[in-house]
Amino acid sequence: FERLKRYYPQDLLHRVNRVIVDRCPVPPLANTGIPQLAEIETWDIKGIPWENTIFIRRDLKDWDAVHFHELLHIVQWELLGTERYLTAWAIGTITRGYRDNPLEEMAFRHQSRFETQEKPYSIVKEVASEISAWPDTIFDIREIA
Repeated sequence: FERLKRYYPQDLLHRVNRVIVDRCPVPPLANTGIPQLAEIETWDIKGIPWENTIFIRRDLKDWDAVHFHELLHIVQWELLGTERYLTAWAIGTITRGYRDNPLEEMAFRHQSRFETQEKPYSIVKEVASEISAWPDTIFDIREIA
């Protein structure tokens, strides 16, 4: 994916593992007892990140935009760390829904720019800037109480 090299640093592209799967693995979210999360286990997910690995559905393995989206989640994960990333993702999904979850909203917005805009930009710098402007409450589990 030559185009991804214009958005992501080379070292990130080299250290992220890509696994092509028939069905993306989903953590056992039903075990949380939270219906909004449990429902996700039934979805046919296009891609999913886990630490330094992205899982991409086999039928989408050549679609650069899904790789762009999942790589953006890796950037978020690295900037936030595992606990803060997973907490923000869960809280955002529970309180706002999947698509309006701040981490997903950011990924979809940048993916749209990637798909419609020719001029590349540093995705790491933009994501870091956006995350630094977030209020701490985005990571506060009490938000869902």
